[in-house]
Amino acid sequence: MRLPVAKYAKPIIVGFIVAFVISGGLSFFVASAGGDAGVIPALIGGFFGVFTAYIMANLVGNQKGVAASAEDKSAAVAFQPEPGKAMLIVMRDGFVGKAVGLNVTVDGRLAAQLKSPRFTAIPLEVGSHQMEVAFGGLAGKQNKPNVERFGTGAGEVIVYAAKVNMGALQNTIVLQRMDASAELSAKLRGMTMTARTSV
Repeated sequence: MRLPVAKYAKPIIVGFIVAFVISGGLSFFVASAGGDAGVIPALIGGFFGVFTAYIMANLVGNQKGVAASAEDKSAAVAFQPEPGKAMLIVMRDGFVGKAVGLNVTVDGRLAAQLKSPRFTAIPLEVGSHQMEVAFGGLAGKQNKPNVERFGTGAGEVIVYAAKVNMGALQNTIVLQRMDASAELSAKLRGMTMTARTSV
């Protein structure tokens, strides 16, 4: 798997710094006590350095999300689309990968990026649409994206819950169709709504 160096330069540099500080600190501590730890400090420092770089690389694709206005959230949780349009609601509430931004692309354009627990509401014209959900950064290499095609009518509310199913070699992003129920409305009220971007 080839990783663009410029994109992952910061995680790599921070990982090296963490490895150097931890291994150096442990070596100094052991030497001060009159002992010889051998390669153990280097191994421990290397482990934490790689782990730090890995976590940061997974977050490379994250964007700074903007919370939706109170008015937009009220309309979303009440399932009230704009006149003559449909409404698409996508939500995340799972624990796996909750800090990694999930890109929600609708008809080829980025609509929002969701961390967990969050949701977004996207107004759509009547007709056929295609939605793709995928992670950016290193997480994108480890999670299989998902594509969903659906049609909309005026006043219709389409709801999907995005979850990550763990796999042996690659995780899968699952989209679960949900009913726009009173129970779901109450759940969404307790969640942060992310403002849509370009759709």
